[in-house]
Amino acid sequence: MTTKINLNQILAQATKFTFAKLTFLLGFLLLAEVVSAQSSRNFKSIEEARTQPDSVQWLTLSNLNIKKFPSEILEFRNLRYLDLSSNHITELPGDIGRLKNLFYLDMSGNKIQQLPESLSEIKTLQNIYLNYNNVRSLDRDFQILSQLPMLRVLDLKGDGIVKLPASTGSLKSLEYLQLSNNQIEVLPKEFSDLRNLQVLYINNDTQFDLLKNIAILSKLPKLAELHLEGDQFKKIPDEIKELKNLESLHLRDNNLTELPEALKYLDKLKYVDVTNNRLPNILLDQYRENFPSTVKITF
Repeated sequence: MTTKINLNQILAQATKFTFAKLTFLLGFLLLAEVVSAQSSRNFKSIEEARTQPDSVQWLTLSNLNIKKFPSEILEFRNLRYLDLSSNHITELPGDIGRLKNLFYLDMSGNKIQQLPESLSEIKTLQNIYLNYNNVRSLDRDFQILSQLPMLRVLDLKGDGIVKLPASTGSLKSLEYLQLSNNQIEVLPKEFSDLRNLQVLYINNDTQFDLLKNIAILSKLPKLAELHLEGDQFKKIPDEIKELKNLESLHLRDNNLTELPEALKYLDKLKYVDVTNNRLPNILLDQYRENFPSTVKITF
């Protein structure tokens, strides 16, 4: 079956996305168009793909109860998109570096504990999804990932992370980082070395201490979109004003009873989501009046 992506339909819905999200989405969809045009199909089985190994650029093998990484995949030298999500794979092969053209790797919902050294040889990798795995060697893994010059998107949601290693700061090209559903209290000081980071998710982390982390977050010159949903915050500290490049702040599903006046000093702020908090109605009207008209607040 031919995979077709309609960019016009996506663009018609563009107002529903923040600028950063739309950038990532369009980048991915443009890749999809290229792959779709060149290969005209999304292969969904190893058997089917092996009949045309040089034509395989897009391979989806999700939710198939696979227990071991299929070695046949390494035959597909032109592979760019690989989805092995929601299986039971415990490790990636030591020679995965043979996939020299891989752009997108989705291993979410598996049982991966550590990454092989050869992953660093895939210099084309831009998107890696390792959410809901059994990640155990973050320091080593980040050292491997730091050798990927084009890595833009990394998802580590729900990986049982309590502490990030100093090597987090070595992911210099990272633009989008998903750390939700972990138990991280304080980010390492090296986190401020992520100079290209634009979008950060730390949702559903009841241990996360925003006040302790603002000094680090304020050193990220491109941080435009911050998600702190479901973190059980009762208050947002005035120091939030230090995040001077923030355009979008997502605070839904917390326990907030007020918003800090300091938000008004974020000149680039365009959107605040405080849906499902404990803000009294009288304050909601007040915020609508007092905040600049350029800032949209969703209650």
